[in-house]
Amino acid sequence: MADTELRPVTELDEKEKEEKEPKFWDPTTWNWKKKFAYNTNKVVRIKDQRLGGMYWFMVTSIILYSIIFVFCMEGRHTEQATGVGTAITKFRGKGFAGDKVFDGTDLRFPVIEPAGAFIMTRRIHQKDQKLETCVDWDSPKKCPCKENSTCTDGYCARKNWCPSIGDFNFQDPPPSAVVETIEGLEDSFLDIASAIGFPSIGNDFFVTGSDPAIKNPFASIQLGDLLAMARPPVKMEEVQQRGALISVNLMWQCDMGVSEYCEPTTVVKRLDSGHGFVQKRARHRRNSNGEEVRDAVYLFGVRVLVDCSGVGRKTSLPLVVVQIGSCISLLRVAMMLADFIMLKLYPNEDRRDAYLNCKITMTDDYSDLQDRLNLIKQENEGNKPTQNMASGIARSGNHVALGLGGGGRAGLASSLLRGRSPREVA
Repeated sequence: MADTELRPVTELDEKEKEEKEPKFWDPTTWNWKKKFAYNTNKVVRIKDQRLGGMYWFMVTSIILYSIIFVFCMEGRHTEQATGVGTAITKFRGKGFAGDKVFDGTDLRFPVIEPAGAFIMTRRIHQKDQKLETCVDWDSPKKCPCKENSTCTDGYCARKNWCPSIGDFNFQDPPPSAVVETIEGLEDSFLDIASAIGFPSIGNDFFVTGSDPAIKNPFASIQLGDLLAMARPPVKMEEVQQRGALISVNLMWQCDMGVSEYCEPTTVVKRLDSGHGFVQKRARHRRNSNGEEVRDAVYLFGVRVLVDCSGVGRKTSLPLVVVQIGSCISLLRVAMMLADFIMLKLYPNEDRRDAYLNCKITMTDDYSDLQDRLNLIKQENEGNKPTQNMASGIARSGNHVALGLGGGGRAGLASSLLRGRSPREVA
């Protein structure tokens, strides 16, 4: 074999190699394509009519759920705040009891009340009550009696304003009491004005009836019509003797920034369960003999409570992004369920195995790799020159490997440049 001249080994090759390797302090040597590389999932397209129909049915259901329920009905993409509402009630009308006429000042007590109104329907007036011993008909107690009490007609009598009038004898009051039943109140009028604001999400203030296309249902409404709107409906004749407690709820749901008008939904309901409503008034004075007496008035009537409350909504871009992200995340549920049916519940076992091979790639068994790591380590340590020196075997001459490859042997420089002989090659 002809002698071949080997490429001289110099320090310049190692220097050039070091220059080609990237250095973390020098961005010009970085591999930008490798640093900005990204991973993406590999998708398997399964051509199956039943699985595909089920998958797209679930996807359509999730999208419709997000659009109809989340966005339209629940409004989860909006900021929500409770409102601060106000309402005031005005009463106009007259009533009649025999030859007496009662106007708004007589029928309403108190005259101004922001939360509603009380309209008297029946009055029991007991004059000149004195502090004596009689049965307290607000809370009567049957015999036997304790000390300082005497038994009268089966009830305990004690010191009280007499003659007494209360919840247990209003239907049969004392003979000295004056009873007046008010007629014609069903034609009297109530004016209920209400408004609401949502200061935490905006400065808009909505007033009932401000929309030209919608009329305030409680503007100049007759008392008889208001009672008919209650649940259950109430007639004036039913509440004339004992009164009633009527609740008027104004509930608002306003979209801030969408429209300048917002009207409430209304609910009218009777709350007293047929027990009626009554309140008492008393006026103390001294009679001609200098004795302390009082005039007690027992008032039955219709008590109207007006409640104004609501929720304001304002579209929020961050919440819109959150809900869209939730919808996209839910779409993975459809994929997971379709994969589970495809791999576990599909009726055709052969097709199920075929889908499994398309979906999953099996690898070799590397479970015993940890057990073989010590053998690989021992083999690597056995190839080190320090191992040979540690064994006491000293080598010299042209048989010593210097880490220069297959042709690396110790000796004269002329032999290195000249190459190896055919004998050495053999």
